[in-house]
Amino acid sequence: MKILTLQFVLALAVLFFPRNALRAGNNLVRRKRRRSSGSERILEPWKDREPGDPRIAPAVEFLKPRNYLDLVRAAAGGVALWGGFYVPPALAADPAAGGRMPLLVLGLKCLITLLAVVVQSIRYEKVKVSFFPPIFFLGGLAVGALGYQAAAFAFIGIWVVNAGISNAQGFLSVYALLLLVFGLLFNGWRSIPAAAMAFTAFFPVLLSLMVRRPLMIFTRKGSRD
Repeated sequence: MKILTLQFVLALAVLFFPRNALRAGNNLVRRKRRRSSGSERILEPWKDREPGDPRIAPAVEFLKPRNYLDLVRAAAGGVALWGGFYVPPALAADPAAGGRMPLLVLGLKCLITLLAVVVQSIRYEKVKVSFFPPIFFLGGLAVGALGYQAAAFAFIGIWVVNAGISNAQGFLSVYALLLLVFGLLFNGWRSIPAAAMAFTAFFPVLLSLMVRRPLMIFTRKGSRD
């Protein structure tokens, strides 16, 4: 197995850094602003949603800066791990090894991708565990695992059909199907990464069903984070 050590470590750091830590830092900045200004103006309050609303609202999600950060860092980490855009993969099978080594390397990359999504899906706040659908993070990961074409078509497709989906579980289920379809279309009908990426996108749904807790989008009134 060939390992680009520095690239591999950076990929792990980017992929496994929890979104919740970004939120904690943003909350600290917000508290400082409130202390200095005394109040915070809420712009366009009619667009705000109640906390725990199960629907995925594009008008809200596309205004959250952290979603774009998730998209970019997942794409960077995914490309570093899987390769692409003239970047060699951080993990690769030695051509001289033969045997099952290519499958073992592929399986390891699929496992790392899955675990990264699990980390981004779990939130622990105020002694309470909740589950979050890492939509933009999955979109970025797909760029590395499936290529930008399959990732783009699946990401655009899920937002096109989103109006008919009532909750996050349904959203990720349909998104997993689109990742599978476009992954196979652009990477060949025997593409293991396409199947693995589809399972990875669906895994937060399985996780929420196993523990009997829904996937929720948490949005504070007036928040655009």
